Amino acid sequence: MLIKSGNRAPDVTLTTVEGQAISLAETWRTGQNVVLVFLRHLG
Repeated sequence: MLIKSGNRAPDVTLTTVEGQAISLAETWRTGQNVVLVFLRHLG
């Protein structure tokens, strides 16, 4: 999926480094900032 600059990201549920599930929409509603880091496994 390609998201163009300025468009809203889809609401997805991701897993934190601690293993906790978190919804992006829920985070944004509370006014928290979000940093997404995508790691690519090359092994």
